[in-house]
Amino acid sequence: MTFPMTAATLPEDPVEQAIAWAVRLQMHGASPDALLSLQRWREADPGHEQAWQRITSIGAQLSGLAAEASRATLDASLARRRQRRQALKVLAGIGFAGTAAWFAIDTRADYRTGTGQRLAVRLPDGSLLHLNAGTAVRLRFDGTQRLLSLLHGEIAITTHADPQRRPFLVDTGEARMLALGTRFTVRRLAGDDGTDGADATLTRLAVQEHAVQLQAAAGAARPVLVQAGDSVLTDGVRVWREPAHDDPAAWLDGVIAARDMPLGQLVAELARHRHGLLLCDADIAHLPVSGVFQLDDPERALRVLLHTQPIVAVYRTRFWVTLKKA
Repeated sequence: MTFPMTAATLPEDPVEQAIAWAVRLQMHGASPDALLSLQRWREADPGHEQAWQRITSIGAQLSGLAAEASRATLDASLARRRQRRQALKVLAGIGFAGTAAWFAIDTRADYRTGTGQRLAVRLPDGSLLHLNAGTAVRLRFDGTQRLLSLLHGEIAITTHADPQRRPFLVDTGEARMLALGTRFTVRRLAGDDGTDGADATLTRLAVQEHAVQLQAAAGAARPVLVQAGDSVLTDGVRVWREPAHDDPAAWLDGVIAARDMPLGQLVAELARHRHGLLLCDADIAHLPVSGVFQLDDPERALRVLLHTQPIVAVYRTRFWVTLKKA
């Protein structure tokens, strides 16, 4: 399936046009026809080429970053920065040289998923690993430990008894977790995941069965024991309990189960499963939303929100949508 870029579908601003082109290539691939159309657009106006060079240079710089800093708040200026970050994150994995395009892949990962993808993997020890959308994981199993590094995204783990009695560890950079015969989810939250927080990447741990021992990377010497039914956040120093706005494991059933979830947080969740850009203005991001939304049908979820909330959707292009106050 292709999505033609024409004067009618492009924004007026050259920089926004360049972003739209980059998103189109990410969504549908860099086919010869697409690259030819892009080249014609770049040659049509000096401003187009200047905008393209600006956007692709930013994308190349961002592709080396491990994670975005600073999580979005409801402050208007930060919300504008959040929208720019989300646009640039789309570009972060895209680099261009001449008319050839390449898409950056985290080569450290043993398993990874893209936008809208979920994956289940049976690990060498028999444990079951689920990856949510936009996730990358590295495994290091040896004779002394079973170590799983979550590079970005979200995972769910059901551990399996190990005859060698090796500890099962999950590392995120902010924390290291020791599974105690358990079922749990771990997520790295960076920059625009829709919840309040400091200017740092956070790790969220939610335990569904038994317990997990969490040690913050730069925190106190004594680890925190997280029991079934509990959910905590850590920035690598502090560890605190998280207000429950959703079921952290609902994505395993293909849904978001929201309970008075701020609209901005819900939109950030849906954006992980929808190609392109899905943004939310700051003045509506606080609106509480409850309901069950299908991850495999984000467009339907958007229609439900538009019918139940005092909001409208502004489409810059087919794949670039901003929710605003009605």
